[in-house]
Amino acid sequence: MSKQRSCILNLLHSPADIAEENFADGIHTVTSLVFKTSFPFSSLVLSAGFRSPADGWLLLEAQVCVQDKWSGFYKLGLLSGKMKSSFPAQQDHFARVETDELVLSVPAEAYRFRLKLFGGAEITLLAATAVGASFSYDEKSASRLPAGAFVRGIEPISQMEQNHPDRRRICSPTSLCMALNALGFKTALKDLLPEVFDQTAGIFGNWVFNVAAASARGAEAYVRRFSVLEELKDFVTEKSLVVASIGYNRGELAGAAIEHTPGHLVLIRGWKDGKILVADPAALKQDLVLRAYDAREFAKAWLCNKKGAAYVVRKK
Repeated sequence: MSKQRSCILNLLHSPADIAEENFADGIHTVTSLVFKTSFPFSSLVLSAGFRSPADGWLLLEAQVCVQDKWSGFYKLGLLSGKMKSSFPAQQDHFARVETDELVLSVPAEAYRFRLKLFGGAEITLLAATAVGASFSYDEKSASRLPAGAFVRGIEPISQMEQNHPDRRRICSPTSLCMALNALGFKTALKDLLPEVFDQTAGIFGNWVFNVAAASARGAEAYVRRFSVLEELKDFVTEKSLVVASIGYNRGELAGAAIEHTPGHLVLIRGWKDGKILVADPAALKQDLVLRAYDAREFAKAWLCNKKGAAYVVRKK
């Protein structure tokens, strides 16, 4: 196993991971067991699928253990049938919350989560992903494509053709919308936009809220980090797709829809002839959305620069 793969944690939690729960003032509070990682980690993301009546809500929280001392709980997202919101800045000597990600000041060795549910809200899936403090990038192993070729049919959507004042900032829901439609969860982009909008941060790209919106529409979705392109063989299929977070400078991704970006989302639709096939929503027109990027350049933009962050969206 490469060093890069050994310092990424992906874990789908189950009901067996619960240590205690209680009810008070209509709120169902669930606290997990302690999860020790095999490496010190520098960031943590929790993502959840849930179902809820309009008045119900779910609060995601996590705490970390650094050198045998526990932090308090950090609020990582408030989800409801009516709205979704991150929280104002949270920072102490342990960590800080960057909208949808808990970033450690000093590497941690363990975490636990706490869920608060109200008004009939229920969890359908909970995932955790963490990145090791010693993360390093091995280009040779990371950029190796799965054997053969695979091409998934996608109906393209250009975010730039949308009649929306923030059309330059809606790459995440546009990519997600293409994934949902391809998997049979028919979705109109105009309906998805308000569902993923983070009212506190004023953005459409909150990872936690995008996967929650997908889950609410019947898909199974969660945030996951990838280590190598070869992993795609299990996640880009007829029943599953991956929305990848990429970042690159000018000249680093030949043929890209935008010349450079610190953060952008694209839908991976397959691989062929040494290329990663994507649906890039930043294309100016619909007929330019389906593109092929060099595997080595794409791996650097995704697996190195963004440490493999992605949404997995699949049929249950």
